[in-house]
Amino acid sequence: MLLSPGERRFLSELHQRGVRYLLIGASAANAQGARIATVDMDLWFDDLTDPRIAEAATAAGGVWVSGTFGMRPPQIGGLAKADRFDVVTHAHGLDAFEQEFDRAKSIEIDGVMLKILPLKRIIVSKRAAGRPRDLAQLPALEEALAVLTEK
Repeated sequence: MLLSPGERRFLSELHQRGVRYLLIGASAANAQGARIATVDMDLWFDDLTDPRIAEAATAAGGVWVSGTFGMRPPQIGGLAKADRFDVVTHAHGLDAFEQEFDRAKSIEIDGVMLKILPLKRIIVSKRAAGRPRDLAQLPALEEALAVLTEK
């Protein structure tokens, strides 16, 4: 997974400010060696009201739109070549953010340190979501996990 300059800048700004978030979903699986198609990067924040998220977006040349809870999810916009971010407000089948954050892996991608959901937990979430597209990804995810486990 390669990051665009805007994505790299935003994620770096989050890291520098100490904002707690996790990269979850297919993009986190790709970062761990799974080969599944995805067009977005799912970010799960500890606290969507954390003002440092907006500060990071602004510093990266974008904007944080906090959304209307229950009606419209928060969004990150205006970042040059960085329209792949989706803000997750609910992660199916997972424990509370704090517990998942403690289990998370740290990985460097394009010079940016990211906290990502481990492959085993991504599988749990995809299975719990039960959407056809998530279930279709399970064989590739389980194969990648088997390879990682063998190492």
